Amino acid sequence: MKKNIFIFFGPPGSGKGTQAGLLAKKMKLPVISTGDLFRAEIKNRTEIGNHVKKILSSGKLVSDKMVYKVLDRRLSKKDTGKGFILDGFPRNKKQLDYVNKKIKSIASEGDRVNSVLVDVSDKEVESRISGRRICACGATYHIIYNPPKTKDICDKCGFKIKIRKDDKPAVVRKRLKLYHKEISPVLAFWKKEKKIIVINGEQSIKKVFKDIVKKIL
Repeated sequence: MKKNIFIFFGPPGSGKGTQAGLLAKKMKLPVISTGDLFRAEIKNRTEIGNHVKKILSSGKLVSDKMVYKVLDRRLSKKDTGKGFILDGFPRNKKQLDYVNKKIKSIASEGDRVNSVLVDVSDKEVESRISGRRICACGATYHIIYNPPKTKDICDKCGFKIKIRKDDKPAVVRKRLKLYHKEISPVLAFWKKEKKIIVINGEQSIKKVFKDIVKKIL
């Protein structure tokens, strides 16, 4: 049985997760996100989840070794038999080496392996992320795409909405700088292999997905 393996890349706020989910639904493939895997571990209070929760609570990052452990377990499940979609992983050269070795161990000749870059400019990313607002009640807004009826006031509870610390312009620029530094060698590898599909992410969700499907199917 031919496998289809896709790896989605894109800067924060690019919508790569949304597009990965849409393609997964169309092709009946599981989407695998390390963030989702760890959140599930924490929710289920597993040994790994409890360990990860302590690490994150202390402000530290989860080690690559721990990431590989949960990924190995997830990729061994039956639903990956026809392939899978990796959402936002690998993020750097070290993780790329792991992914390449893993794919070689599970892929056969004739299987399709491609990366998909949802390309969005830094200016657009800053606009998308810095425009996001949240309320203590859990409601989310965007000052351009989904503004509240009354400026800075939550439609649901009437309290003032705020911008998250991580969404402030200066922080977003730092995040983008780190993203470009770490992802550069990863994208260079896929370009060299001629296995990268670049999509203009500065379009509607529907149009971005249409372009992805056109180039993949």
